[in-house]
Amino acid sequence: MTSSLRQDARVIALVGTSHGVSHFYHLILAGLFPWLKEAFTLSYSELGLLMTVFFVVSGIGQALSGFIVDRVGARRVLFTGQALLGLGALVLASAPNYAVLLAGSFVAGCGNAVFHPAGYTLLNHGVSKERLAYAFSVHGISGNIGWATAPIFLAGVATLSSWRTALLAASAIPFLMLLVLFLNRAVLPNRATVAKPGEQQGSSFAFLRLPPVWMCFGFFFLTSIALGGIQAFSSTSLVALYGITLGTAATAYTTFMLSSAAGMVAGGFLAARAHNHDRTIAVAFLFAAALALLLA
Repeated sequence: MTSSLRQDARVIALVGTSHGVSHFYHLILAGLFPWLKEAFTLSYSELGLLMTVFFVVSGIGQALSGFIVDRVGARRVLFTGQALLGLGALVLASAPNYAVLLAGSFVAGCGNAVFHPAGYTLLNHGVSKERLAYAFSVHGISGNIGWATAPIFLAGVATLSSWRTALLAASAIPFLMLLVLFLNRAVLPNRATVAKPGEQQGSSFAFLRLPPVWMCFGFFFLTSIALGGIQAFSSTSLVALYGITLGTAATAYTTFMLSSAAGMVAGGFLAARAHNHDRTIAVAFLFAAALALLLA
């Protein structure tokens, strides 16, 4: 293995695993809803508000994190995100009431906010151009693995012990990841964005005038809506539409996530070789939409 390949592989592994931890935390509360509902006598609206706080804070914080990454560098921001995830889980684990659960969701949401701005910056600066497609593929796969493992891990620990123990165990994951990142910090670039001599800095919001920014925003906005709908309602919808058991519906969702991960592996190789990425994406999404209509 050449030094360049070794360097790229280490950066991809570190950033990808960090992204998996972030996605694990997307479901840290949803995986414990049955226990939280009983422990605090919560309604489904109150449970849903916990998720809303997490993702609203993540969304707003993600935009702000991009500016912070430009100022102080992606590595420091990534470290901070891991620490905040662990702290958020500790707050949730010790929560005596609903207000503290909301506070824990807020802290964890702040931690989750940093991962895309910091992770993509590290990949773009730390991975060779010819391997970027594979890097983004691994990045996506690791996120799916995080989603797939969270419910099993949390429900398993909560069943064997308690929901507080499950959250305490979950808090160890980002702290361990932070330790791994710190020990390998030399591999991760930490360059802040600096204007070249004689180059005008311009407005921090000048990027909003670029059409590709809005095209990417629209793409990820719409795909997030579709994925969120599948994550939240696929099991319920399949039971209602086809009269199958909840276990079978859950198995179908797991199959979807595993197939998505496999598709990302193939997509990494396809993206590295394709000449017209827009056409490739369009064909893939038309195929997915057709299958969704068939299921409906």
